[in-house]
This record gives sequence, structure tokens and C-alpha cells, in this order.
Amino acid sequence: MKLLDRYLLREMWVPFLIGQSAIVLMLTGSVLYNNANVLLMHQVPVRYVWQMVLYFLPFLVHMTMPVAMAVAASLAVSRLGRDSEITVMRASGVSLSRIFRPIFVTGLLLSIGDFYFGEIVVPAAVQRFDRVVQDMVVHIPRLRPIAGQIIVASDHAYAFYVETMIPREGYIELHNIEIMSTPKATAMGRSDPLVVSARRGRFEAGTWTLEEPFVIRHSIDGQNYVVSRPERFQLSSVVDPQAFQSGFLLQIPMWTMARSATETLAQLGAKIERQRQQGILNHYDVLDYHFKLSVPFSCLVMAVCCPPLALRFARGGGFTGTLLSICLVFVYWNTLLLTRILGAPGPTGAPPVLPPMMAAWSQNVLFTLLGLWVMRRSE
Repeated sequence: MKLLDRYLLREMWVPFLIGQSAIVLMLTGSVLYNNANVLLMHQVPVRYVWQMVLYFLPFLVHMTMPVAMAVAASLAVSRLGRDSEITVMRASGVSLSRIFRPIFVTGLLLSIGDFYFGEIVVPAAVQRFDRVVQDMVVHIPRLRPIAGQIIVASDHAYAFYVETMIPREGYIELHNIEIMSTPKATAMGRSDPLVVSARRGRFEAGTWTLEEPFVIRHSIDGQNYVVSRPERFQLSSVVDPQAFQSGFLLQIPMWTMARSATETLAQLGAKIERQRQQGILNHYDVLDYHFKLSVPFSCLVMAVCCPPLALRFARGGGFTGTLLSICLVFVYWNTLLLTRILGAPGPTGAPPVLPPMMAAWSQNVLFTLLGLWVMRRSE
């Protein structure tokens, strides 16, 4: 690695860490502040609060990585431009593309790392977050379960009816239970159409356990079916706490995107392929599939777009680089939100305005072209 590359990387790593930490802490504080009344009203122990924060952090880090890249690139280039160091480099015959090359490479490596981080770490962390919330329902006395209602799983794959719920130490005792799979469970490949009934059971840490159940599995057309009476039936399915206790509703930023992050790219691709074989086209799944790729690679987009813009405004002072990166990320994420809305079906089931692939990648292409155009003009 040449001296120029090492010098630029040294200028970037401190702003990167500061930007990442500041955004994550700000969002974490927002989560705690927005949910303080609910947590205090239900007397949620501190250990559950810390566990929720711990397991939600990976998702926040995953989503804010492009912000940190924008801050690092903008501040580094602003400092070098303000002190005329880039002017000296260019006077020595070094082009802007060569000066910014280590920033581009860093953005590419961060994009790849952020993608795999979102594939490996984030799904497991979000699932653990759900388990903590389920555990709260069981162990906190003030969260008394409400029986005699239809409970739908968080992923809408199963519906549950329980006539009686009795809180016990570490679990909820269930009486007269019926579990039914929904068409979504079949489309997801998790289960054939399924109906399970039992007199007794228990709910513990997101797992439904039924004793001596009556189980019916059948094909969609009803021509093939299997009836069984196993000694025990277990099903892991997450249920929102408000399904057990009205009034316990947590406000989590970007929670809709966090829910979709529980599936990996391969799992989403397999689900879309199964739906295609069944003649089903779910635009939301296709949209999530492409956004799962495009969002991590926004680190590379920020690495291409921010440096030439920061150089343009470097004479304005050190704060200019920070302000520029914040404004650029704000515009980028609002553009991403707009394209996601345009890529979703209309309220009456009308086809989306933009194809899912175009909706997911258009903002990346737009901001990359903007960065390349400004850099060409600066050259």
C-alpha cells in the first residue's frame, strides 16, 4: 500500500467510528425515550431493556453503515482540501480519481462486509430480540395474557386460538388450543396446510408445545391428507406482546425493515421461486429481495458521491464536510423511501409504478452518476 493510500485511510477511520457511534447512540436513545412510558408502566426489569438494546444494535449498525461512510469520506476530503493538501497532490500530477481510490476501495469493502453482516448477524439478532420480548410476556406479572381471542403470529404464518391462559413461573399454561396455518405459511414453504387441536399445552420463549394433539395435514386441494395423534407437537412462532396484553406496544424505528431482515437473500430467493411455481407474484417479497442487495452497497455509493462534493465545499470549514454528509444521506434515504413506495403495489392491487429492481437500484445509480459527474467537472 502506497503512502498516499495509508494517509487517506488514517484520515478516515476516526470520523468513520465517530459517525457510526453517534448515529447508533442517537437511534438507541430514541428507542429508549419513545418506549420509556410503556416500559415503566409495565415495570419491565432493566435486564430485559438491556437485552432488547443489545439485540437491536446489529440491525442499527447494519442500516447506518452508509451514514458512517459518508461522514468519514466527507470529513477526510474536507480536511485535506481545506489545508490545500489535495491541491499539492494534484500539482504533483496525481488525478482526483487516484487520490480518491482508497476511499472507493474502502466503500466497496464496507458494502461487501455490510451485506454479509446483514446476512449472518442481523437475522439471528432480530430473532433473539423477538425471543426477549416473548420472554417478557411470560415473566412479567403485569403482562397478564388475554384468552378467548384469535392470535396471529408476527409473520402471519399461523393463527392461534386459546380458551384459557394461566401464567406460571417461566411459561404460560394453555387450555383448549387450536392452531391453523395460513396460506402464507404454505407460500413460505414452512408447512403444508395444517390444523392442530389439543386440550393442554404451554407457551414458553416463542415455542408452542401441545400435549396429545390431534393433527391434520392436507394438500391445498384437499385430495391428500394425513391424520395423526403424536404425544407432543411443538411449533416455534413469534407473537407480538400486544396480542397477549393490550397496551404493551413498543415503538421501534425501521421495525418493518427489521422484520424483513430475519430472512436471508437465499431464503427470500427460494420463497420467490416457490411462489413463481405456484403462479404467485408477491411484489413486496421481490422488492425486499432487491433492497437486501442495494442497501448495503450504498456504502460504495457514498464513497463515490461524497468526496468530490466535499472537495467543492472544502473552503467553507471543517463543519461543511459534516453538514454535507448529513444532507446527502438525508436526501439519499428519502429518495430510497420514495422509490420503495413507487416500487410497491397500489392500494387497490394495481401494479407498482416502478419495477422492483428499478425501485431498489435507481437511487444508487443516480447518486453514483452524480458523484462521477462532479469529479469529472473538478478534474
